[in-house]
Amino acid sequence: MGTTAEEPPDAVLLAALRAGDLDAGGALFRRHAEPLRRIAAAWARQPAEGDDLVAETFTRVLAVVCAGGGPDGDLRPYLVVTMRNLVSRWGRQRSRVELCETVPEPAASGADELALHRSHERLVWTAYCTLPGRWRTVLWRTEAEGDTPTEAAPLLGLTPNSVAALAMRAREGLRQAYLQVQVPEAQEPVCREPRRRMGAWVRGGLSPRRASVIADHIAGCGSCRSVASGLDEANRELPGSAARLTS
Repeated sequence: MGTTAEEPPDAVLLAALRAGDLDAGGALFRRHAEPLRRIAAAWARQPAEGDDLVAETFTRVLAVVCAGGGPDGDLRPYLVVTMRNLVSRWGRQRSRVELCETVPEPAASGADELALHRSHERLVWTAYCTLPGRWRTVLWRTEAEGDTPTEAAPLLGLTPNSVAALAMRAREGLRQAYLQVQVPEAQEPVCREPRRRMGAWVRGGLSPRRASVIADHIAGCGSCRSVASGLDEANRELPGSAARLTS
């Protein structure tokens, strides 16, 4: 279990959670999340999908516990079984989802908006194609097809609340990817790693440690500073110009 003398065992935390102590759920998540991420890495196609898998597994299991069900002792086997079932369900649902090969064109509110959308369409589609499969699916269903989270939930094997949360992560992922595809390939080896994450950096999507490394590099690199400046400008324009998928 990996608990210490100061940490209550799973059975105590589960009982507390059933009694309404939500902090106990947080303690269980902190205890089991990292082992579950390692398991998810073997099943998920991309790291982001693994994070979604872990989050949904905990959401489902802790909801069952709060409702009075689930295990009374060791939680991890129950989590692993739930995750395995989710992987199977998501795989079946993924095989039924077909995505068209064009980005949905928004209804124009004016000639300028439509022209601007078309000028960025290729970038948006390129960015969209770099996203994890489940992010593409939830964006397509909720943004292109106009499904509500309730309508998309059965297709994705999620609860409506989880669909809404997934869509939020996917929209931010698309914004970061839209910026990233505009980053030119680095000529100098020392610039390659900072540029690989520059889209996320501009959006504030990196950990403080990784953000600091990129900021330090940009401070001393005129070429990357120029790239970052251009991305910052593009980021400021995102709400009005990066297609409806990012609105």
